[in-house]
Amino acid sequence: MTNVKRNYLLIGIGVAALAAATVVVIGAVMDGDGTTAAGSSATATQSFPSGHPPVDGSGEDAAAAAAATAATDPSVLRTITQLKAAVAADPQDPDLLLKLGDACFLGQRYREAGRAFRSALRLAPDNTAATVRLAMVWHADGDSPRALATLKDVLATTPQNQEAHYSLAIVYFSQGHAARAKAEWKIAAGLDPSSVIGRRSKSFVDLLEDTQSAQPSAGDD
Repeated sequence: MTNVKRNYLLIGIGVAALAAATVVVIGAVMDGDGTTAAGSSATATQSFPSGHPPVDGSGEDAAAAAAATAATDPSVLRTITQLKAAVAADPQDPDLLLKLGDACFLGQRYREAGRAFRSALRLAPDNTAATVRLAMVWHADGDSPRALATLKDVLATTPQNQEAHYSLAIVYFSQGHAARAKAEWKIAAGLDPSSVIGRRSKSFVDLLEDTQSAQPSAGDD
């Protein structure tokens, strides 16, 4: 199977089992109690970096449509506005900057997201979450090699970082490296099977295994 056909197969993986799930993953702005970081209600719409497998079972077109919806969702725009005000009032709070970066990423404002994550890192250089999410900004903005190198660096120093393994899987997946992506998702799932990222990672592993069983030639070169 050619690389083009292989990539098409991977991108087209259906994830119907996750269609109804409201999750918090890279770029999401919802916190644990179901409200946005700035305290307002949020929709279930999520946006994922370039190359992320679609989550509603209908392929690339639906994934792109969901991302476009997130970019113009009033609750997302409101959250960005609220967080910008909060950061202006307390510009030395790296947690606020991290939340602002998440919100901007969700709204596909990658340049703003990158600025927020870099600002968070200036205040807290050891904040691996900011580093991982900045890497995904680069990936979403087309600089996957830089994202790949950064994520590998994070994992070299913090090998138990679940979000970094999950994010690395996304980059591998976008490059057509199914086996590498599956390996990283397996690690992420094993680190904390009960977390949102753990459950989503396990679902992607299962789907890749099912797809590769049906199409044995759909793996890496």
